[in-house]
Parts: sequence; C-alpha cells; structure tokens
Amino acid sequence: MPSSRYLFVINPISGGNDKSSIFRFVEEEVIQKGTECDVFRTTGEDDEAELSKVIFKTKPNVIVAVGGDGTLHLVARITKNTDIKIGLMPFGSANGMSKELNIPKISDIKLSLNPSERFIECWNIIKREHIKEIDLLQLNEDHYSLHLSDIGLNAKIVKRFEAEKIRGYFGYARLFFKELKQKKRIYYHLTADHKKYKGRAYMIVIANATMYGTGAVINPVGKLSDGVFEICLLKQVKFVTLLRSFLSIFKKNLQPRNDLVRIISCKNATIELQEFETLQVDGEVIGEINSLNIKILPKALKLIC
Repeated sequence: MPSSRYLFVINPISGGNDKSSIFRFVEEEVIQKGTECDVFRTTGEDDEAELSKVIFKTKPNVIVAVGGDGTLHLVARITKNTDIKIGLMPFGSANGMSKELNIPKISDIKLSLNPSERFIECWNIIKREHIKEIDLLQLNEDHYSLHLSDIGLNAKIVKRFEAEKIRGYFGYARLFFKELKQKKRIYYHLTADHKKYKGRAYMIVIANATMYGTGAVINPVGKLSDGVFEICLLKQVKFVTLLRSFLSIFKKNLQPRNDLVRIISCKNATIELQEFETLQVDGEVIGEINSLNIKILPKALKLIC
C-alpha cells in the first residue's frame, strides 16, 4: 500500500497563540523523516479558493487541519464527498469537534526545539488513519456545519466575541452574563420532516454534535454519523440553570434539563422567524437571517480519530 501524502493547513492565529513550534514540528518530525508533505498557511483572504488550488496541485491523501473549528470547517467545505481524509491538530480556543472525537488539544505551544508529547500524540493518531465517516449539515445551500450552529443567545455572544476580538473561556463568560441581562425570545415556525411546530425560544440550536467547545452539553442524543441532526429549542432561561451549563466546562458530566430544552431529530428542516436574527455556524457569525433551510449530507466527511 503506497504511503500517504499529507497537506498541513495551518491557521497562524487560532487560539491567539504563536505557531512557530508547529512549523518546527512539521519540518523536523515529518519532512526530514521522509514523509511526503506540503504546508498551506491561511491568511483570512480567499483561503478557500487558494487552498482548493493547492489541493488540486499536490493531491494529498490526508489534510491535517492545524487550528480551531474554523480551520477544520474550511477543510471540510472543500473535501466533502471526496476520499480525502482529515486529521486534526487542535490549536483553537474551544476545539468543539476535537472534544467530540476525543482528540487531545495541544495546549503547550511555547516549546523548545523538541515537540510536545501532544504533538506526537496527535501525529500518531493521524498516521494510523482510523476513519470515522461523519455527517455534514447544509444550511441555505451555501453554508455547512459539522458541529453546532445556533440562533439567539449564543449567536449574539459569538458576534460580540468576534467584534471585540476576545478569546478564551473567561472572555466568553463575561459576554455570556452581559448578554443574559438582555435576553429575548425568538418567535419561530419550524417544519422538521414534514411535522410542524411553532412557539418561542431563547435559542434555537442546529446540532450534529452533542456539546459546545466549552464542554456544555446541549444535545445529549446527538451522534455524528447517524444520518439525522437535532433541533434543540431552549424554552426557558434561568440564571442558575445557565450557570450550571456554563460550569460544565469544569464538570462535563452535567447535561441540560429536559423541561428547559426540547429536542427534535430530523433529516430536513425549515425554520421561519418573525424577525431577523443572528446565525452562527460552528463558531463563525454568518449574518442576520429570518429563514433557514437545513438538510443532512450523510457520511460526507472522513475524519481521522
């Protein structure tokens, strides 16, 4: 069996950390040991088009996403429904998908010339190429979600998070409690696999996964490869309950109460809103919407875990 060719896609600013150590690692532990390898650095400008050109030219078997969920999201959009395998070296602030897949976050990146144990651990996982085929969600034809998207409370926090260039859990916590004071309910009409629902919710989550990058569980029934996704409707907002969810950063076995969240599993859904609301997709703010069409693309991605 021929050896794989790797393409490392590196986001130099994910997690607000210096990436010099990962470039040393790729040079010393990958290239110098004879592995066929190329490197692409994201810039935030035309990354998808430029990366597509590099993939076409180098024809990698495996693409290693080095960064947070945004870097993985970029790679996933390009490689959906192909035979290219995706490996992860989690370097972001939250790394929601790596938590779902039990891939260790690389936390210590201010290193000497020797790579950390977690570099090696991630690289060994990638070289084994054990594949998990996972579903992908398509939103309004031109957006895709691997993990969690939402409308309402959290989306507004993410929007502030981006605008104020804040990073880390405690920055998120500060905005969380600030936004909580201004909470409002969203009036929605939902059609999920031809069944109709309507009502008001403080947050509408479109979930392929189970938890946010903080570790807070919103969708305990979620599975990445079951051919369905969940619509999670946060019906009530109580300070103590939301604090309890936030504290699951430190105590991850906590789960939301059923009387506060309604969960609907489906393959297709349409959400109509009374007013325009902020939509975030896998940690990135897409914009203001008043309608959303969602469908599942079963086993569209090949993730190494």
